[in-house]
Amino acid sequence: MKITYTIFFVLSFISSTQLRAHNPYIDSLKNRLAAKKITSEEKYQLYATLIEKYRSDQEFSTALVYSSRLLKFAQQEKNFFQEAKAYSFTGLIYNNLKEFDTANKYLDSTTVSASKSSNPIADLYAQYIKAYQYFYFDEREKAMPYLVKILTVLEHTEKDYHLEYKVNYLVYSIYSDWDDVENSLKYANKCVEIATKSGNKNSLCYSYTALAVAYTNKIDFQQQHQYTQSAYDCSEKACQLYYDFPGQVSHYAYAIARNNYAGYLLEYSSKLTPELREKIEYNLNESLKVAKFVKEGGQQLQAGNYGVRSQLAMLDNDLKKAEEYLLKAKEVLLTQKPLYYPLMINVTNELSTVYEKQGNLKKALEYQKEAADYSAELFNQHQAETVSKLEAQYQSEKKERELQILSEKAENQKLQQSIYIGLGIAGTIVAFFIFRLYHYKLKYSRGREKQLNAEKTEAELQLKFEQEEQARLKAEQELLTMRQQKLQDEVMANQLHIQRKNQVLKDLESKLTEENNINIQQVIKEELHVDSDFEDATFRIQEIHPNFFNRLNEHAVQKLTSLDLKYCAYLYLGMDTKQIAKQLNVEPKSVRMTKYRLKKKFGLNEENDLTAFISKITA
Repeated sequence: MKITYTIFFVLSFISSTQLRAHNPYIDSLKNRLAAKKITSEEKYQLYATLIEKYRSDQEFSTALVYSSRLLKFAQQEKNFFQEAKAYSFTGLIYNNLKEFDTANKYLDSTTVSASKSSNPIADLYAQYIKAYQYFYFDEREKAMPYLVKILTVLEHTEKDYHLEYKVNYLVYSIYSDWDDVENSLKYANKCVEIATKSGNKNSLCYSYTALAVAYTNKIDFQQQHQYTQSAYDCSEKACQLYYDFPGQVSHYAYAIARNNYAGYLLEYSSKLTPELREKIEYNLNESLKVAKFVKEGGQQLQAGNYGVRSQLAMLDNDLKKAEEYLLKAKEVLLTQKPLYYPLMINVTNELSTVYEKQGNLKKALEYQKEAADYSAELFNQHQAETVSKLEAQYQSEKKERELQILSEKAENQKLQQSIYIGLGIAGTIVAFFIFRLYHYKLKYSRGREKQLNAEKTEAELQLKFEQEEQARLKAEQELLTMRQQKLQDEVMANQLHIQRKNQVLKDLESKLTEENNINIQQVIKEELHVDSDFEDATFRIQEIHPNFFNRLNEHAVQKLTSLDLKYCAYLYLGMDTKQIAKQLNVEPKSVRMTKYRLKKKFGLNEENDLTAFISKITA
């Protein structure tokens, strides 16, 4: 029974809320921290656990109190590694609070403390904050190099499960955002592995929830439905941790797991049986029961819960019940400050759909307009957050560049000092040989100068030779072009002359056939005279106007054929239509049509004289 629902959602690892007011697990951590006989390492570990617990539960003010205590304790013991960790914890908290300027200050402090520590992991905490900021600013591509570098270093150092888990979870989140199914599954499995080794049950709960999401990606993007049971199993494991380890898994993590589990059952089951409905409602009831203990973000959990219930009602075609659940979701969301617009937009859109199906178009339009208003508010909120993020990102990158410049400057200074020391020692050693080497250098310098002058002269001669060779090649190319053009003109002129000869012979044969009494000598004399004139004309084309045909082509707006060039030559020789027709053995009508076509090819109007145009462009 594959359905699409818009209210149900999966929240990231960044969010969580507080447990009951008196949590035995938290109380045990505090009591142990207050004990007199406790090692420094255990104290550092307890502080880190409490800080992360309160931060993930969104009790930021309490988390800041313990991070301040950790910092003070580390400074008293002059433990720069723990000092760097304390600064990094505080920086993450201020990032969660969206106080980016303050977060950047603690990032700088983390970097400074890490530079004083001999532990290579200290610097990784500073790099993690940078990666976290880029992730928060939607700059996933910039975050990934930092995360890969951290994981590479961690492979060759002592284990730091806290940092290793957080880095792997961030990498999983990035690959999930990129819809990279295989890598998101890979890093979700790594999170489960690391959280299991660390013993942090809250992290393990989130890891199983992430792994379930990764399996659903296999189903959604690759249609591999055999992973459906795997998604169910991971959700069940995440939920079971809440009961197996009381107080160690937050209400928020448990509520997310239950909400997700209900959503998976609803989306990936083929049929909504009574047993399946009972299981879905059990998960929703469990989620709703603990969501009421959540102060920050609990409204979103409850609204998402009611959203899934409305989908169940829609499947039953119970529009009235679906309406009731959606109105409850809206009512709960309105109690949250600030208002969570993305979920409110989904709720109002769903209400609009329900009212439309009920036939209440007025209500449907009202909620559609309300959804549009919330969308506008969300846009304005995003604009303001974007400006704030960009400013923080600019300041962060500016400081990073400044630190890089200072680091490079420091390295250069160290290098310069080493060079100066080396030069001083070398100067002392070679001082004895300076006088003797002076004459050798002078001789070498003079020889080198002569060699350079000779090379310069040779280069100048070579350049001059190359220039002359290029000029010669250019002249030969131009001459070859002229010869080629002249040969083309000669070919055309000879063709005209041969045609003229053939026509003379044909006319002579005709006269001999038609007339018995004919003066052969007189006919030959006349034809020789005409032939002489024709040869003179073709000679003029060939010699006086060697670029005759080339100029014709240059002035044509369409390509001229060989026959077109012949017509142009006949016109230039002064032949009329009948003479041209006689020469080419065609009808005068065909000559007139060709002349009309030539006018078009030269772009002439009907008023323009073609013969005058040809004479003008070849003059």
